[in-house]
Amino acid sequence: MNNQRGLATFEIILVVMIIAVLTTIAVPKMARLVDKVQLDYEMKIFLSTLDFTKSLNKNVSYNRDIFQYAPLDKPSDAVINIVEKSRRYEVKQDSEVLQFHNLPENFSIEHNESLKVPISFFKGNTGHVTLTSKFGDKRYIIFDSVGRWRGDNQPPQ
Repeated sequence: MNNQRGLATFEIILVVMIIAVLTTIAVPKMARLVDKVQLDYEMKIFLSTLDFTKSLNKNVSYNRDIFQYAPLDKPSDAVINIVEKSRRYEVKQDSEVLQFHNLPENFSIEHNESLKVPISFFKGNTGHVTLTSKFGDKRYIIFDSVGRWRGDNQPPQ
């Protein structure tokens, strides 16, 4: 009778090979998943920055217990400036940077020709901004002619 204790070399090699195969399948899929989540996060940050900048373009007055909001007359009061080469965008007001955001490594941001950069929130500012991840996935922020915007996974028509 053979009272063998422990594992044979062949069994250890087989387990290591199975773990290696599973790792080579799982790691790229996890990297793609992390990339998509990070791209969605960056798009939400950009949309939040748009909301913040648009709120700076409002003038608040207090009259008989009522707050009234009115758009300012100066279109350059608060704008988003996109700096494509340094993968950065910033909120500027009267040439002072109020807030900025650097994109992660290997991410890029670009705008199309028809979008007026810096971005202000007045009628006629149409076009789109494209956020691209390191794996080439894209998200679009599309501006319409009445000063609204929306995020989308599909390129604008």
